[in-house]
Amino acid sequence: MSVAESSAVMHDYFGAMDRDEDFSVSFTEDVTWLMMDTGQEVRGPSAVRDYILELHAKIVSQQSGELVVSDHHAYLEGLSVRTGEEGSPAYSYCLVYDLQGSRISAMRCYGTLAALMASPS
Repeated sequence: MSVAESSAVMHDYFGAMDRDEDFSVSFTEDVTWLMMDTGQEVRGPSAVRDYILELHAKIVSQQSGELVVSDHHAYLEGLSVRTGEEGSPAYSYCLVYDLQGSRISAMRCYGTLAALMASPS
């Protein structure tokens, strides 16, 4: 997979998000999302999409760095702020995307962003 192909996958993914389309079509059938700090893992296109939507619903503002793309991977760093809480702390993150063919096969989230989501049961 070339860098251009990786860029196209990520462009399509974020484009679908921006247009409020079902971005789960950007995922492989066995896609995973892993919160590295807590070990919480979500599997499958619909479950990962729903988890991301829940996470985004808890974020009032977000400052993201530039998306960095390589062959088979993409990386995004940022800072997010919890919604609905006056003076809430900022949560940092680094997302690592694994790409396979024309889809995202895995996402790993490093950083304190895990604190916004429920602990694994």
